[in-house]
Amino acid sequence: MGQVTVCAMLVQDESSDSKPTKLLTLTCYDCTMRSLPQASRLDDLPSDGSKNRPYTLPLHGLSTLRILIILAIGVGYASTMNIGSHAPEIGRIWGYDPSWYGIQMLFILSGFLAARSMSHGRAVKTFFASRVKSLWPTLIAATLVCALIIYPIMCAPNAPIRMGAGELSIYVFKTILLIDPSNVMPGLLDDSKYMCLLQGTIWTLRYGLILHILFLIGWKLRILQNPQALFILCIASIATYVGLVDRGVSDTEFGSKIEPFLPMLRLGYAYLVGVTLLVWQHALRLNKRRIFISGSAIAITASAFYTLMPWSSVLEILGVAFWLTVCLGFLHNAPRALQKCPRLAPALYVSVWPSAQIVTALAPLNSQISLTYMSVTFASVGAIALFFLVGQARVQSARL
Repeated sequence: MGQVTVCAMLVQDESSDSKPTKLLTLTCYDCTMRSLPQASRLDDLPSDGSKNRPYTLPLHGLSTLRILIILAIGVGYASTMNIGSHAPEIGRIWGYDPSWYGIQMLFILSGFLAARSMSHGRAVKTFFASRVKSLWPTLIAATLVCALIIYPIMCAPNAPIRMGAGELSIYVFKTILLIDPSNVMPGLLDDSKYMCLLQGTIWTLRYGLILHILFLIGWKLRILQNPQALFILCIASIATYVGLVDRGVSDTEFGSKIEPFLPMLRLGYAYLVGVTLLVWQHALRLNKRRIFISGSAIAITASAFYTLMPWSSVLEILGVAFWLTVCLGFLHNAPRALQKCPRLAPALYVSVWPSAQIVTALAPLNSQISLTYMSVTFASVGAIALFFLVGQARVQSARL
């Protein structure tokens, strides 16, 4: 044995975007690197991007990705606001609208981040506190604006039914507590295609809360921590959804029975896909070539299925797989500068539907393209104002 030599180097903490902070110390009993075992030499230690290190999906582009997804949802909503839900949205592909795909992408990301949070040892109380802090101030502010400003201004003076102070208070209470999200407001936009509905997007928030609770139960029972069991459960949930939807389409009586449960099944399997993605992310090993080949193969398969085969909700799954591949490719290749993007997603999400309704009411004769452009612009401006209003006006990196 020779003199003790301490070799140290700085490594970056993966949970932080700051400069390297952790000191990795290696102690050997020789003065020369030649006497260290081959795998212990500093030059051979795994580093970011090395083949010896488990793959971790980078998240510095997460805030930007969420904004882009919500803008796609907003474009879809606005493009049919003056026509009705029966009309195809701008950007429809393989028979499904961008808002349909977009909401599922948000739930996949939600499941991914929920699993990431708990895998880092976060307590249940902290888990919920972080989500309440990131969403509820924006929801409360948007609901108060709708009830106290927009409704009094835009409510028809000769409407047969108008909400008084008591009804508006109940509306606010039920909305912010998610007891009855997307509740109608009589007297407001009575002649619109989506009559009396001013906050049409927030119906998903209640499902998100339920899925968070179910996830925590499954995580604490370690069911969702077992990679094999989780993968099987994910596949089973997708297969169940496809089977029920296909049967519901072919059998209208059965379809009417299961229709109330389909949103939960659809968003549930998307959330579970996100959890599975986190647990299995080490197997992804994404690169530009794999992303391009995978996305192209899925797109070709979906196009052939859509063109040549009888309709099946398998098309939806293929579409979700394609857009998920696009999202993963964006996160993998996003420039580091995007970590400076402000977290506008919650404010934008609660703004897209009211903006589309207001613009449609004020300019009903405009074309779909014009209405869509004005609605998205109005929603973006409103989201920025709401962002500052609730005191979230600070740049935040992607976090749990």
